[in-house]
Amino acid sequence: MKKIIITSESGCDLTKEQLNQYGIQIIPFGLNFPDRTVQDGQIPVQEIYEFYKKTKQIPKTNAVGPYQYTEFFENIAKENPGCEIVHVGYSSACSSTFQNACLGVRDCVNAKVHLVDSKNVSGGLGNLVLRAARMVEANPDQEVEELVEKIKNYVTRTKTAFVPDKLDFLSAGGRVSNAAALGASIFRIKPQIDIINGELIAGKKYLGMMKKVAKEFIQDFLGKEEFDKETAFAFYSVGVQMDVLGNMVEALKAYGFKEVIVLELGCVMTTHGGKGAIGVSATRKN
Repeated sequence: MKKIIITSESGCDLTKEQLNQYGIQIIPFGLNFPDRTVQDGQIPVQEIYEFYKKTKQIPKTNAVGPYQYTEFFENIAKENPGCEIVHVGYSSACSSTFQNACLGVRDCVNAKVHLVDSKNVSGGLGNLVLRAARMVEANPDQEVEELVEKIKNYVTRTKTAFVPDKLDFLSAGGRVSNAAALGASIFRIKPQIDIINGELIAGKKYLGMMKKVAKEFIQDFLGKEEFDKETAFAFYSVGVQMDVLGNMVEALKAYGFKEVIVLELGCVMTTHGGKGAIGVSATRKN
């Protein structure tokens, strides 16, 4: 059987250890500062916070271009002759990246690529990418078409949500108004952002400090739904208090999840979520 290789973008926020363990290959997003462009992961997240502190601006993020995808996939094919590539991509509703991947595949000569729109970002995308890689490891001889259909089924069952600690980065990026951000800051309001059909939709609004909010957020996320209790993902951006993160993990384990994977947001996802954001992703039962 042909070797199957799972690929995605840096916005999946999986760790280097996870990528290496499962042979997952990642193409990075870019970040534009006034004086330079860097790749996601090339600089520490703290530099983004320092840039915002000085300028009240955030770097602009770059979608991966079609030609970059062509080169990315062709290089993988060259290094792994005869392989099949399954690309689990960043939500098409949030970025032009997935459409660019589709365009890039058209120009591939040797690479055989199967595209899956994750309709997810960050920990939700990481959830799907890691699941795909684990399915390959568990059954390396399966037909690639069968694998793709399984992943697409999991896309519809993946639930992801996050809560920013503040709306300053969302405001700087033009995703909320300055007035809304100021009001949220004064009243310590933290909106839950649900990922629905690939889009980021504002949901319930929480009031107070993140330690209190995190507990309510987990309870609301789990709600009355039934989840596959094998694995859940808790993700966060640098700046969150570790006891907040610890309480999230404990709450997920108390629900019955056998494994809780913790992911730290990279530069691009931190630029969207801001300092101290928290999030959860899990898979609904059929």
